[in-house]
Amino acid sequence: MRRLCDLHAHSTCSDGTLPPGEVVRLADRRQLAGVALTDHDTIDGLAEAAAAAGEFPELTFVSGVELSAVAPQGTLHVLGLGIDPAATSLVHLLGQLVQARNDRNPQMIARLQSLGLKIDMDEVRRAAEGPLPPAPGAPPAVVGRVHMAEVLVHKGYVRTIEEAFDRFLAEGRPAYVDKERLSPRALADAIHAAGGLAIIAHPVQLGFENYAQAQRLIRLLVEQGLDGLEVYHSDHGAALTRFFLDLAKRFNLAISGGSDFHGRIKPHVQLGRPRVPVEVLRELQRRLACKNS
Repeated sequence: MRRLCDLHAHSTCSDGTLPPGEVVRLADRRQLAGVALTDHDTIDGLAEAAAAAGEFPELTFVSGVELSAVAPQGTLHVLGLGIDPAATSLVHLLGQLVQARNDRNPQMIARLQSLGLKIDMDEVRRAAEGPLPPAPGAPPAVVGRVHMAEVLVHKGYVRTIEEAFDRFLAEGRPAYVDKERLSPRALADAIHAAGGLAIIAHPVQLGFENYAQAQRLIRLLVEQGLDGLEVYHSDHGAALTRFFLDLAKRFNLAISGGSDFHGRIKPHVQLGRPRVPVEVLRELQRRLACKNS
């Protein structure tokens, strides 16, 4: 009997290194009961992932997306789980975010060039597309910082993708340009209109200084329409996991969890780790059914 799930994973449609179908196949090899694909600002991989999941009757597939929100402090990402990819409100919002990303990328390339690094947008786009030609009718590759990092590694400016972020691409570093973020309320409304639940992703990244401050931040976000909390995450130690679990129960929030898997660019993060009980998936399914009944 499969006892674990992973509700936070990325593919080549955003900044992961495995195609959507391969993420699903890896989840089956890991004997997971369920997996969600939650690419950044795009739902382009969901159809491929759902089709792959059809090969594995013991594996539940959850359609998802990860979006950036304006945070009271720190960094706030919101997972939309159980979404309808065809929902008009969500498609419109994602179109806005993709356009903002397309405007941001050349600015970051220009900053890298001003630092004396020989890199151009065509190289970064090719890195995003990968070695194989795109399938007929496939959407354009989503280009992001990880693809800039891959070019910098390939050209020998840095040794690893992590070094590229640490030296140039991370927030506060010389080539960084901030991305567009919408309010938590706007994201929650779009996710709800698409039939999904809005989950606060990796809440440790909110940058709180103590548990009392964390509780105030979570309460504020719940008041803005968010439904749940990613209790289990690869960045959460045992004490934080227990704290977030208690907080979710206190506020009657949906509990979620996942690895935040990206593939080889984050080799220390493995699909299916941390161990997220399958009961988390079942309760999410129950809440989704009640919400959409």
